[in-house]
Amino acid sequence: MILSKTTDTSGLTKVSELSDELQSVFDKAAEKYASCNIELYFVFRCLPEDYGRKSSVRHVKAEKVIYFDMTVSEDRYKTWSKSRQRYALSHALYTFLSEKIKKYKVDGLDTDEFIADMGMWLKEVGWLQTEEQADLGEFEEKYRS
Repeated sequence: MILSKTTDTSGLTKVSELSDELQSVFDKAAEKYASCNIELYFVFRCLPEDYGRKSSVRHVKAEKVIYFDMTVSEDRYKTWSKSRQRYALSHALYTFLSEKIKKYKVDGLDTDEFIADMGMWLKEVGWLQTEEQADLGEFEEKYRS
């Protein structure tokens, strides 16, 4: 398994920077699920709501790639702290991935185990925090600067 990503953001938010925090998660998934001949390609889009862009998933069997194209609201994210953005993005990603990966048959992949592993690995990098943890992080950001 290969996991990779790209971003489509204006720079008004921290979405691109936050997505970089996923590298160790992707590395662990690639190692544990090396026998799965598939690439999971994530596109993190943080766009104005008036663009009307929706999240989508596309499986290109010939290329053995599943594209997870996730769109979040620049209008909201640009008003939030980095901690709040991390909280929202991590929960959006985990929910999106968990719901969508089940729709695809990937040889050698136990999707329930994969989803559980991803949750564990995301927590290891500070993602999937509780709302209280995100609030604390936001408070610390304000008083650190």
